[in-house]
Amino acid sequence: MKRSRMRKRSKKMEEFYDKVRRPAVAEAVGQGRNPCQIKSPMCSLYVEGIHEKLSRGRGGGIRTVHYEENLVPCCHRCNEYVSSHPAWAEKEGWLLKGGPHANNKQE
Repeated sequence: MKRSRMRKRSKKMEEFYDKVRRPAVAEAVGQGRNPCQIKSPMCSLYVEGIHEKLSRGRGGGIRTVHYEENLVPCCHRCNEYVSSHPAWAEKEGWLLKGGPHANNKQE
């Protein structure tokens, strides 16, 4: 199977990642000892990144997903568990369908 390379991010998107995305992740992770907020059955206890309750694929735009109320500091295992168990995640409030900012989708 032939695979093609991923396109590079545009300069505008790279600027957004530098100014918004990377600092948000760095702040959530802190010194690596902040407790995971999701606490799924697979939890590794400490924050390693951020989970977006309203992801781009569920109606949030790239900038929309960075509203503070949409971001949940969590471990990679919990983030993966949420993706693998959407019914559980929706019931627990970790995944949203559309939402208050879904209509404000930006690039």
